[in-house]
Amino acid sequence: MRIVVLGASGTLGTLLVSRLRADGHEVVEASRSTGVDAYTGTGLREAFAGADAVIDSLSKVTLSAATAIEFFTTTAGNICSEARRAGVGHLVCVSIAGAADGEVNRRYGYYRGKAAQEHAYRTSGLPVTLIHSTQWFELVPLMLQMTTLGPVAVLPTMRMAPVAAESVAQLVAQEAIRTSREAERGGREPAVRTVAIRGPETATAAEVARRMIDVLGSAGGKAPQRILEVPLFGRAMAGGGLIPDAAVVDGVTLEEWMDRQRSAPSDQGGPVEAREAVPSLDPSAEGLHTEEVLEAYDYVIVGAGMAAAKAVEGIRAEDGTGSIGVFGADPAAPVYRPDLSKTLWVDPEATLQGSLMVSGPPVLEGAPDENTRFHLGTTVAALTPDEHSITLAGGRSVRYGRLLLATGAEPRTAGLEPGERVIYYRTVADYRRLRELATPGAHVVVVGGGYIGSEMAAVLTQNSVRVTLVVTGEPLLTQMFPAALARTVTQEFRDRGVEIVEGRLAGGTERADGVDVRLEDGTRIAADAAVVGVGVEPRTELAQAAGLAVEDGVLVDEHLRTGAHSVYAAGDVARYPDRLLGIRRVEHAAAAETMGKIAGRNMAGAGRPYRTTPFFWSDLFDYGYEAVGELDTRHTMVEDWAVGEDGEPDHSTGVVYYLNHLGAVRGVLLWNVWDSVKLAREVIGRTAEEPVTEPESLKGSIPLG
Repeated sequence: MRIVVLGASGTLGTLLVSRLRADGHEVVEASRSTGVDAYTGTGLREAFAGADAVIDSLSKVTLSAATAIEFFTTTAGNICSEARRAGVGHLVCVSIAGAADGEVNRRYGYYRGKAAQEHAYRTSGLPVTLIHSTQWFELVPLMLQMTTLGPVAVLPTMRMAPVAAESVAQLVAQEAIRTSREAERGGREPAVRTVAIRGPETATAAEVARRMIDVLGSAGGKAPQRILEVPLFGRAMAGGGLIPDAAVVDGVTLEEWMDRQRSAPSDQGGPVEAREAVPSLDPSAEGLHTEEVLEAYDYVIVGAGMAAAKAVEGIRAEDGTGSIGVFGADPAAPVYRPDLSKTLWVDPEATLQGSLMVSGPPVLEGAPDENTRFHLGTTVAALTPDEHSITLAGGRSVRYGRLLLATGAEPRTAGLEPGERVIYYRTVADYRRLRELATPGAHVVVVGGGYIGSEMAAVLTQNSVRVTLVVTGEPLLTQMFPAALARTVTQEFRDRGVEIVEGRLAGGTERADGVDVRLEDGTRIAADAAVVGVGVEPRTELAQAAGLAVEDGVLVDEHLRTGAHSVYAAGDVARYPDRLLGIRRVEHAAAAETMGKIAGRNMAGAGRPYRTTPFFWSDLFDYGYEAVGELDTRHTMVEDWAVGEDGEPDHSTGVVYYLNHLGAVRGVLLWNVWDSVKLAREVIGRTAEEPVTEPESLKGSIPLG
């Protein structure tokens, strides 16, 4: 039998490999050291080829929920995808008792991550066995390594029935072999089976640690004089919420386990797989250097999106060694945000990993250097410019030399509260959740017919999802496009199967299996999920509380400096002087990238003015466009369309110029006309200095092909 063991270089993985091979099975060792990376998906396809079963024994050391959730959901998703492609007969996942219990995982990030992993496997549709083990004996030395400071260690109040890793390995191997043989014989196993294992005795983590130190002299190389217990993680864990009622009972006691450790050549100090560096979006990945928040940084960036990622690049272009601390409330690392509503839905080869703007391991392009630390899932509660300090949500103060506000924008809510099936589409987490819900044949209501709403309606439809698009009026995008083009686009949506409903969102309710959306005229729409895109607001609360000038964004000068000494702003939150169009705030990717880069360079002393007028773009089925400036149909519009064989305007290709009352072009729409953004900027600049008196003379300024 051919069995793939993921995490083969770790404690459990090593035991599994040895046991399976001793029983005569062909084992594929899959770990980063063998060129297989479950997080990026690298090597999974080759490893799974011809496999009868796959065992997921991956682990991740963290107390951060964001870290754990990102790692385990990503790896599980990649494993399921490749297992399905390879026709693997069975998956076995080593999970942990109590992980899915909200009372247990509420305060313990690692358990929340394991719960997310279980959910990914349970909903995959593949035959899966979940092994719920209580904590291993081997975990306690690792916990001591992480929490010992001088003579004192602090462990959570955690009542458990620890088991030996050898026993877990034996059970996992048996399950993989048994279920694979059942599949070969044509037996029908349930899609998901759960088997729990617990030790023969119960104790708290602190009690186990004390006994280990008494007998072995140290645990994980640590021998603290005092072990304190802190009830950080709630009553359920302290009261034994980690101990399953119905379980296979391991026969190995702590004393027996310690006898084996005495005869071992050295104290290994904990599971090896937990120490293995794994490329990851999560904040503890090697290369993101988030294991510690420093007392001070030369540069602090508040916000961890696109502008922040480019600001790091800008700083490094001027200062190669200064310390940088990036603090982001979002637990996901920066991604190229347009991919969330474009490429990831229509390109089968696209992955979230490929959309990363900051990668984990130092060997990968885009990895931050050793003096750059990303603190993701970390909220900045206050900014005090006079003291050059920020205050984190937990009360800790961090000093800075110069600071960038890249806090971005947040979605406007509109009568329907965000939830598991109500998504105000903005983040990586939103993308992941919508991917789970938007399966072929599912029904999704998209509320809002603007930029993001129209994009999401189009890509969901292209993924065989039934879409109802709620708009305030028809035709679509009349605030941006000339009437004839808007009618053409609206008809394209209908021809593709999108149901368009006029109305305004009044409210609704979320059910366990769907949503009910209610409009102001009383119309009710039942669906599997709702995506709401009705605009965003800049996140200015931090700046406003710090006394910075705020007016639909944080006001900055041409160097992207605020009125406070050494504080800059960039991206969605910044209201800046555009050299062509005057004071404005832009919510598009190109603005975040270009402003972030210049802000970073200026923080490091470059003194460069920001001279870019950003462009934006979208794809709507087979139509695509790029645009610069103000696409506002309240302006005078000059339409320059290709001509069809019938002599009528052909709305498949054209340029639209938007002029103000003075004859200055304020915006240009390039409809299926490419590589002409520079020409569009030139037209805007030229007409600002020399307004046109005959608008029709603009036709031909930008070639159509």
